[in-house]
Amino acid sequence: MAGAHRNAYLSYKKLRLERVGAMIPGFQVIIVGAGILGLASAYHILQREPALELLVVDKKSGPGEGDTARSAAAFRDMFSSPVNRALSQGSIAFYDRIEGERGGIGLKKIGYLWLATARQAEERRAVLTSMARAGVRFKALEIRELSARLPDLRTVDLHQGILGLNCGILEPLKLIKFYEQEILRMGAQVRYRVEVSGFTLNSQALVSGIRTREAEISARTVIVAAGAWTGRLLAGVGIEVPITPRKRQLFSIPAREGPLHGLLTTSGFNEHSLLPFTILPGAAYLRPAPASFILGFANPDQPPGLEEPATGDRGFYDMSIRPQVERYFPVFQGQVPTQAWAGHYDDHLRDSTPFVEYLGGALVVAGSSGSGVMKADSLGRIAAGRLLGQESVPLGHGGWFKVADLGLQQRAVPPEEFVI
Repeated sequence: MAGAHRNAYLSYKKLRLERVGAMIPGFQVIIVGAGILGLASAYHILQREPALELLVVDKKSGPGEGDTARSAAAFRDMFSSPVNRALSQGSIAFYDRIEGERGGIGLKKIGYLWLATARQAEERRAVLTSMARAGVRFKALEIRELSARLPDLRTVDLHQGILGLNCGILEPLKLIKFYEQEILRMGAQVRYRVEVSGFTLNSQALVSGIRTREAEISARTVIVAAGAWTGRLLAGVGIEVPITPRKRQLFSIPAREGPLHGLLTTSGFNEHSLLPFTILPGAAYLRPAPASFILGFANPDQPPGLEEPATGDRGFYDMSIRPQVERYFPVFQGQVPTQAWAGHYDDHLRDSTPFVEYLGGALVVAGSSGSGVMKADSLGRIAAGRLLGQESVPLGHGGWFKVADLGLQQRAVPPEEFVI
């Protein structure tokens, strides 16, 4: 650690105890948010510029304890938008590499299985044709094959299944621990239980630092990657962020034995002998987990807003999720969730695709629209590129991405048509 950086850090620790309201210099970059987007951004910034004095702050007590920990933690590359495909494919390739070289992030390519009615199959035909031409790997499964593989499935109004192959699940806290360990190794400072109450502005009214209860800390650049809370944070200094926060709920059903365990450990879809991440026609989904299923539904009628602490509502499960699941998988009848939790999406309604843009002097990484984990590594690379003035950056799969395409001014992103 550089001497000046270390002195600034030690002064910061002392000021937290003794001098409320002081101004602390010394950091070139401050990142607000130690979730997956904030730490992936820190990692790729330091990969390119290891001498940068970088501080990450978060109000939680550890990395990823906000919405990252509360996500379904699944990934797919089945998107209609080539931009979203590039973001997810780049991230998946990097996560693959971590799992292969180091292990420990729980990455399993179990696939995504969309169950579709005849109408949905027809509506998706053109999008799927476009994906196939772009090299996205998937299989169309007819009803007879679905019934053979899934004897517990009631086909009712189903017409086909679409099995995405470069798709699966991982353990988000293990992934985020990788990023945290790496940035600490490269000399970053990470401070938890530090709540940002506001931002300092320079003479041009641009963000120049952060305010906490203990002190003001200056930086050449402040990066805000606080997920659904980004808009509320920056609104305090008059900066409007084009995201809409929405609560999303998840429920856990035990599957240690009996018919549910049999469904969970379905063979024939992947090498892990697990049911794929399964999306029903009404958009509720089943996510395999250790000895259990995680059930969720991104309710399009959910009113926007933030809730802290966000909690799962059993009534929502009974009204919105259970009827969908029991219609196609009767083995869930009579089963009761043993756990419920909730987090937030930060929806970018313009095109359901994240953005990386300077707003009021702060570099904002936001709008992940429910796909933060699966695109985080690519977004971290693009944030690093934007900070360091690079026109294009290499993503994890080797493809290059034009940084301005994910901005808000010169944006080149078609609307996403394949949204869960």
